Amino acid sequence: MMARKDITDLQVCEAYRDSWKSRQENILIWPEQLLMERTGESEKVCFSAMERAEDHDLIEYGVSLRSGWLTEKGKELLGA
Repeated sequence: MMARKDITDLQVCEAYRDSWKSRQENILIWPEQLLMERTGESEKVCFSAMERAEDHDLIEYGVSLRSGWLTEKGKELLGA
């Protein structure tokens, strides 16, 4: 069984990037869905990893963590 520590900030940033790409194609896939699919971890653990990435200033959000976006620091982590 995985834990939050087993989901890297890079994986979280990749999930946010891919979530935004899906929206551009008129498909809605939330970042936690991608993380759950990719890691096999529960929604609760994935949200915890997303919160940690926000604490590390890699993502920011307005109304909901799941609809957040990458910061410049998050984009840099991806090499973008």
